[in-house]
Amino acid sequence: MEFLEPRKAYHRTQTDDFDLKQPSNVELTSLHSKPSFQSGFLNTIRDQSPLLDLDADPIRKEPSFFSRKAFSRLKVPFAAWPTSLYGWRTGALTAALLATVSLIINFVVVIWLGAHGGGSNLVELFNGDCHKVEQIDIYVHLGINVLSTLLLGGSNYCMQCLSAPTRADIDRAHEKGKFLDIGVPSVRNLRNIPTYKMLLWWALGLSSVPLHLMYNSAFYKSLSSNDYGQYLVTQDFVDGVSFGALNYSIYQYDSGIINPQDIQSSLIGNPDSWERLDNKACIKAYATNFLSNRRQLILVANNQTGHANESVLDTERYSFDEFSFAFNWICTSDQSLRDKVDLTPIERAGRVPCDSYVNKVVSVADQWSPYDYRVQYCISELVPERCSYSGNVPIVAVVLICNAVKLVVMLFVALRLKDHPLITVGDAVESFLNDNDKTTEGLCLLSRKDVIRAVRSTNHWSIRSQGGQDKYGDSAKGKLARQRTHRWAAAASGSRWSLTIGFILLALIVSSVLLIFAIHAINDDGYGVQEIGFGRVVPAAIISGWMVGMDQGPSTKILESILIANLPQTILSFLYLNLNGLLTSMWLASEWSDFANERKTLRVSKPKGGQRSTHFLQLPYKIALPLMVLSGLLHWLISQSIFLAVIADYSPLGELSDPIAIASCGFSPLAMILVIVFGSGIIIITFALGWFRQYDGRIPLVGSCSAAIAAACHQPEWDTDASAKAVRWGVSPEMEDERGVGHCAFSSGVVEMPLEGKEYAGISDGKDHRKRRIQ
Repeated sequence: MEFLEPRKAYHRTQTDDFDLKQPSNVELTSLHSKPSFQSGFLNTIRDQSPLLDLDADPIRKEPSFFSRKAFSRLKVPFAAWPTSLYGWRTGALTAALLATVSLIINFVVVIWLGAHGGGSNLVELFNGDCHKVEQIDIYVHLGINVLSTLLLGGSNYCMQCLSAPTRADIDRAHEKGKFLDIGVPSVRNLRNIPTYKMLLWWALGLSSVPLHLMYNSAFYKSLSSNDYGQYLVTQDFVDGVSFGALNYSIYQYDSGIINPQDIQSSLIGNPDSWERLDNKACIKAYATNFLSNRRQLILVANNQTGHANESVLDTERYSFDEFSFAFNWICTSDQSLRDKVDLTPIERAGRVPCDSYVNKVVSVADQWSPYDYRVQYCISELVPERCSYSGNVPIVAVVLICNAVKLVVMLFVALRLKDHPLITVGDAVESFLNDNDKTTEGLCLLSRKDVIRAVRSTNHWSIRSQGGQDKYGDSAKGKLARQRTHRWAAAASGSRWSLTIGFILLALIVSSVLLIFAIHAINDDGYGVQEIGFGRVVPAAIISGWMVGMDQGPSTKILESILIANLPQTILSFLYLNLNGLLTSMWLASEWSDFANERKTLRVSKPKGGQRSTHFLQLPYKIALPLMVLSGLLHWLISQSIFLAVIADYSPLGELSDPIAIASCGFSPLAMILVIVFGSGIIIITFALGWFRQYDGRIPLVGSCSAAIAAACHQPEWDTDASAKAVRWGVSPEMEDERGVGHCAFSSGVVEMPLEGKEYAGISDGKDHRKRRIQ
């Protein structure tokens, strides 16, 4: 029993609550002589004695008919109540419940649209006041963004759970000289997890694409623009004096003709529908890109014809045209305007929109002479606004199907995924402490870089595979401890950094090029960046001349424009997922390095003993929530940078002449500038985190590498219940061999920090070196 003397001098810390009282007749030497005790003892005893199961109830009870156990006997898919709901399962079930709410809402909407649409793909929900349409649009899109954010967030949560490897997956990979990622979103793991989990992962991922491309445009607003006639008349016309035959043609429309006689009759018979305006108010009322609340315009001039029955001087017509400047007639019809105000040569030539210098016309409104007639005042016809809000039935139906797919997969993850994946780094440490990984014995200072180097050289990191053993079966040489300070950037692989930052830079470059074209386009039409504003539909800021939707029906034209307008949203979501993975890698390494500075309990999915539980996966809420808010802000800015623009055109008679006079994409250079600014800020902040923040250099930088994590989990053999206690990583003082090679590991006992330049390797084959040395 002499070789146990050092054991008596050893004192464990913070283990009072977990010490197991050993019977006096137990031979302690037998515990050290059986390497399988640590990995097999607890499982063997637990299988033979259910009373030792921490989750089992020693008092048998007959379940009632309404109990969870009785309910679980019902063989209804996804209906069985989970026997143990904890940690990440709670998060997955929460995601499924939110997806259920979203599914019910989308289902009700589809049924309602189908019942009121009369078989049409586009269903008008409201037609009337444009301000009300704007309010409806704000609330509907707020609800859509909330639902889509919850769906996508829950989907990303369950995708990470599906790609998380089990211990069996890791053991198979380690035997082949491969490693898997733990605690971070990983595509690498898909090749090493069961096929059904990979298919479910792809189902969640692919069902997110229509949500990005379509959901935000399932409901859309349509502005209206009224064509109108301009009637140059004298005061006699207003007073109701009859006039003779006109010596010019009358404009004819599909639904009939309109002539000055009809206008005079309406003016006399229905005066409440007309409003008298002075010249300034008249110009301002009609100087709008899309006239929605007015129609016919009577311009009362002081010119006299000399004939009593000729009170109608002239008639003109304004028709909306996406290829021409709106209300340009206000500026160009007055040929003497150049003599009244200071116009630039471009303004004189009429090559810039009237909107850019109409204020100069307002300043000389008393001298305004359109078509060479001096106008005294105007009379404007007031009409109800006809802005509309519509739903796209096919888009909502596609969203409904994707929602259903997500719900089924989420329920499976929450209730039927029974293989206990290692979700957090704490789960992995717990598993490797309970059952040490054999391939990483003797490699306690193994880092992620070492593993990657071995994989790339087609060598295995295991000591046995390299043949480097001494007569005791140990590694012939330990690894020298180096006190190197690591920057946070080193936590993620070079490929993750390259893909994330590279794609963001590429997106910013493309956005900058498009911004140059956008600014050039509006400058050619006389507009500035600030004049366009956010999400404002301006003819000069509408993409025209492309072949999108040409010779197609209204539904197809709108759908194609929707896909183009929402494509940047999909790209942003892809960039967000990559950035989320990069930040997760850095915070995972930060949590890992904390174990070199302080003793902590493990943060695991299903806590036992003194372990901690959590409902977030790896990225803490203090980072994940601001990142989600920033993502939402960027999504909104992009929605203002390029957006669906739909304009309906009404004839002077009030008939709908073209339901989609414009079905294209509008753009806003100002919003594009802010997107570029925020995107550049993300890169700067990410680089600052990676460059200026540092990890503790005394513990190997393992990142998410399963092999490097396993190598740090070969605790002393007596420390069988370390995973349930507060642990710390460091050197176990009593485990130094006869050559002076020490051993580092997680342990619930006293540990010391490695010494610079000293060798550390660990124990191979479970043999006790102190025993051999004393013998």
